[in-house]
Amino acid sequence: MDDRYEILPHTADIGVLARGDTLSDVIANTAYGMFDLMYDLSVVEPETTVVVEAAAETPPELLVDALSELLASSETENLAFVDFKVEIDDLRAVITATGGPAAVVELVGPPVKAVTYHDLRCEWTGSRWESRVIFDV
Repeated sequence: MDDRYEILPHTADIGVLARGDTLSDVIANTAYGMFDLMYDLSVVEPETTVVVEAAAETPPELLVDALSELLASSETENLAFVDFKVEIDDLRAVITATGGPAAVVELVGPPVKAVTYHDLRCEWTGSRWESRVIFDV
């Protein structure tokens, strides 16, 4: 586990609760949590950078779209992402993700198959942003 997120136990799936000072931070921290659930990120050599874009009408939808784009890119490029830079302008995000070959990284949990809307939350709490996402594994 990492101080950027907490694991949320779920009957059949798994989730994360993440926090951040900005919407960009909470998306980056949630993305890190998603990949950290699957891989031992402490051994990933950040050698490959990928840029993905996401857009939505609400912060929760933006979170799901951003995470889904990162997951698809990870699967297509066979990468385990370890670092995320998120730039947001009017609920449009450009995410620069850096990682290394997934084939050489040990799986520490089940692969995430999809980002769900079940019990989804991404909101300003009055002092910080907080997200709650359940992943289909």
